[in-house]
This record gives sequence, C-alpha cells and structure tokens, in this order.
Amino acid sequence: MRIKEPEFKCAGNWEELASLFNYKIDEHNQDWTYIIAEPERIDEYIQAYDTKVTNEDTKFSLMEMIIQSLSDQDSNKTMNEKWRLVEELLNKDIELHKYTVYYWCCWDNENINDCWNITPLMRDFWIKK
Repeated sequence: MRIKEPEFKCAGNWEELASLFNYKIDEHNQDWTYIIAEPERIDEYIQAYDTKVTNEDTKFSLMEMIIQSLSDQDSNKTMNEKWRLVEELLNKDIELHKYTVYYWCCWDNENINDCWNITPLMRDFWIKK
C-alpha cells in the first residue's frame, strides 16, 4: 500500500498549554509537547481539548501531548480504553491532526514491533480514514 505523507504542520501556542497545565516551557526543546506529557494526566488533557481550548495551534500541540501520554500508559488495556476518547477527538478534527496521526503510524518501519505501542491503533485509524 502506498501511503502519501500529509503536509507537515508545525503549531505552537505552548504558552497557553503551559498556563493551563502549570508547565514550564523549555524554548530550546522542539519536542516539548512530547517530553512534558504525563500519562496520568491524559483525562485532564482530553477534557481541556474538548472544553477549554479553541485555538487550532493549541489544539494541535495538545493532541501531541494526548497521544504521547496515551502511548505511555501503563497497560495496553488502559491505552485501549483511553484510545476511544482520543479517537473521537481525532475524528472531529482530522484535518488538523492528519500529520500527527501519520507520524505515529510509523509508516517508514515495516516491523510494527519496532514502533510505538500506539502505532497499531494509529495505522488502523489511518486506513479507515
């Protein structure tokens, strides 16, 4: 199957996320949203995405945090339970998050066991879209 990479999107508005979740911004770290994400706060992130965040740049960055925290869950059972909530958000704003989903699909690696825990769910989501 030939997978076409979507256009890269680089969002920001980390200031809003830092304020919302009481984080300190490390401006020298391009992976800030991945590094600060805490798996135990995933429900808080999801709720904020749905109720507090309206800016698309902030939603883009918050989704990076949500997916990272989803991937870092302690068990596959918990990850799968939380996935249903995340999938709803992705379905609602797929155009905004297309590149992020593509990234987590890890299409450049044929060995899915050498990818992230979330990759099988992301690939399935991508194929259905």
